[in-house]
Amino acid sequence: MATTDKRILWIDMARGLCMMAILLFHTECYYCGEEIIPYVVFAGNAAITFFFVSGYLFVRPDAAFSNKRKTRSIITGLVVPYFIFTLVIVLPKTFAHDDLSIQDALLNIITGHATWFVPALIVTQLLFMLLMRLCKSRHQWLPVGCALPFVVVALLHHYIDNEVLSSHNLWCWQNAFFMLFFFYMGHTMRQRKEMVNLLRRNDVLALLAVIVAGMKIMEYRTGICLTVEPIHVTSFTLLLIDGLLVSLLVCAVCLRLPRIAPIEWTGANSLYYYFICGGVPLMVGKALNWCHLPYDNQIWRLILAFIIVYIAATAIVWMLNLIKTRR
Repeated sequence: MATTDKRILWIDMARGLCMMAILLFHTECYYCGEEIIPYVVFAGNAAITFFFVSGYLFVRPDAAFSNKRKTRSIITGLVVPYFIFTLVIVLPKTFAHDDLSIQDALLNIITGHATWFVPALIVTQLLFMLLMRLCKSRHQWLPVGCALPFVVVALLHHYIDNEVLSSHNLWCWQNAFFMLFFFYMGHTMRQRKEMVNLLRRNDVLALLAVIVAGMKIMEYRTGICLTVEPIHVTSFTLLLIDGLLVSLLVCAVCLRLPRIAPIEWTGANSLYYYFICGGVPLMVGKALNWCHLPYDNQIWRLILAFIIVYIAATAIVWMLNLIKTRR
């Protein structure tokens, strides 16, 4: 797929598919009350792939990198939207969650816990930018600097109880630390065009598909846990391998997909979708149950709920874009 108006279409396709996967997972949780497709099969991978492709887009090979410009981009593109969206939905969120007070909701916003993905992405990008600056004259140290935080989090969660660590996860720094490696690998793929060319080969696609399928079957049958938020990981080594291979597989598939406008548009507006990817499934789930249409182990009802969630979320994102363009 080509690049249009500085957007890389296959990247938007990848982000669109991942966002739809996240919407499906939240629809399962809020409408069905449980996971229907096991979490280890796709949910965590959708988040990891987002970090991978974000790393791919972080530095343009054909343009000089500017710390000042990138910092401004992080503030205007992530930090400001985080505070605006989380503050706007404070009242609806406290209304939807009976056990959440306004004071607690505001504290969650300040500490970066109103949502985990965006704060973790902010910290990841700032940390990666710092490491790029420190390793400017010694590029060989950059992969080491990006891998060390992953090791640190793995060791912390090996020796310290998960609940203790989750209470000391200001601005989701632990999530950012282990996502940094996937972010770096996405960055590396952008710098090395041969990696993209390799993913275009049919034999590589087939090999990745076979390995990932076998790995997912093994993880499901053995009860492996690879939950990225809250962090509950049975094996960080397996998380590393699983996350990288699935990200590469998603990219390999999206490099071959024809242009599908709804998915592409979802990917291009994935940040907006992310802020409502929990609230919309929650309200749709409540509405369907209020209409006496519970899940009751009927897959068609889950499919219906997901379609409603996707249409409702898309309508909200479209209106947000409309408001933005009229400013």
